[in-house]
Amino acid sequence: MWHNVPGNTPAPPKAGALPYDNFRQDSGLAHETTNLGPGLTLKGELTGQEDIFIDCSFDGPVNFEGNRVTMGRSASVSGDVMAREAVLHGKLTGDLHARDRIEIKKGGSFSGDLFTGRISVEEGAYFKGHIEVDPKNKVGVADFGKVLETAGVK
Repeated sequence: MWHNVPGNTPAPPKAGALPYDNFRQDSGLAHETTNLGPGLTLKGELTGQEDIFIDCSFDGPVNFEGNRVTMGRSASVSGDVMAREAVLHGKLTGDLHARDRIEIKKGGSFSGDLFTGRISVEEGAYFKGHIEVDPKNKVGVADFGKVLETAGVK
């Protein structure tokens, strides 16, 4: 009836996998993503040169300027975030600078100012702050240094 061809069957879902897990693997990039799980509580400055999935409690600035930062449903981030693109499923308090785009998903909570080239806010998301959308937005490392100085980070 469905004309299934042998060998053309999709792989079964991972044990315990939820539809929410799909976005974690949907970066569109061939390299791995660093994951910080919900059991962690971290404080400091987080920087790197790869995509990152944050699903923990983190207090401090996050700088992954050339990469994707995804904050999961369990994430509670308090600090400024700098990324190429950002996806928010959890809670973020602080300014968010994403050169390409920002997505605030249903259930996501954001308080602060956004600076980006494109933005998407789903119905059911919480947003409080200011939005500056400039398709030619080119927030750079020098700008993030000013953000860190303002936050008192050296």
